[in-house]
Amino acid sequence: MGVARCWGEPILNGRADVPLHGRLLYALGEALIYGPVKNVLGFSRIKVAYTAGEAIGPDLFAFYRSIGVNLKQFYGQTEAFLYISTQPDGQIRSDTVGPAAPGVEIRIVESGEVQFRSPGQFVEYLGDPVRTAETLTPDGFVRTGDAGFIGQDGHLRIIDRAKDVGRLTDGTLFAPKYIENKLKFFPNIKEAVAFGDGRDFVAAFINIDLTALGNWAERNGVSYGSYQELAALPQVYDIIRGHIRQVNRDLAAEPAMAGAAITRFVILHKELDADDGELTRTRKVRRAFVQEKYAGLVATLYENARECFVSTEVTFEDGRKGRIEATLTLAEVDDRGPHPHQRETLAA
Repeated sequence: MGVARCWGEPILNGRADVPLHGRLLYALGEALIYGPVKNVLGFSRIKVAYTAGEAIGPDLFAFYRSIGVNLKQFYGQTEAFLYISTQPDGQIRSDTVGPAAPGVEIRIVESGEVQFRSPGQFVEYLGDPVRTAETLTPDGFVRTGDAGFIGQDGHLRIIDRAKDVGRLTDGTLFAPKYIENKLKFFPNIKEAVAFGDGRDFVAAFINIDLTALGNWAERNGVSYGSYQELAALPQVYDIIRGHIRQVNRDLAAEPAMAGAAITRFVILHKELDADDGELTRTRKVRRAFVQEKYAGLVATLYENARECFVSTEVTFEDGRKGRIEATLTLAEVDDRGPHPHQRETLAA
């Protein structure tokens, strides 16, 4: 797949600077590998494909484009009739939903909400004037309920539901789902919960992926007896720290999110579970519940503590209740000592 990763995207974008040997190697790969793969997936005749809704990982997005599937992202909703923004050929990025579609106006209001106005937008909710008034602004824009920002490239980036977006104490935009999704794009991270609204910096809970890191442990001769033991290993903390640093670099490249870098994190001793009320049945984090259930651990993350003892009630498969206890390591993302606010707290 190295040839596909190297030349697939440039060839798909119609770039003229792809060398002859790159085109020949890719053509061979198309005949022997990429074509048969697309045939098995039912993608052989696809001219263009779109993804919308929940973000997909950049690796998966790049994979489809590398084998010649012209996959793009767009953003839309029923009230827009179809789409609000879409990616034109040659401007495909995994982290955006493209610039505004022709004839569509997009603006970002002070709260961070994305609003649009277009010739094809809805007129009203039938028989529901109250909801119509809540959705339409006096000047004719539609309130989407989503938060986002427009980058210097003119592309719209959706970061979260507007109601879930907060601010750090210095006014920096804090979009927990946006940060959590970036973390979960790494195969070693199964779940993440970010905290930061009304606080001085961003901190995160991490659930490791037992299968991915279990395979790593086996390949490297690292022994462990349980999820809890694997999650506590210093080597695992180093791996997760590396992933978080990459997320922080990505955030730093986005002016609207540059100040929301993760400062501290903890790898939880148990997987978040729907049976324990921490996830919905569709595996979405119940962030408010998690924050309340682990209030002591969250508070300790914002102090200068290096460890925190936790005792957590769990529900077993047969319905019985039990408790899991552990002393968790609270880690800095960068080895530069405590965050400035932590130093102030310590000095006080």
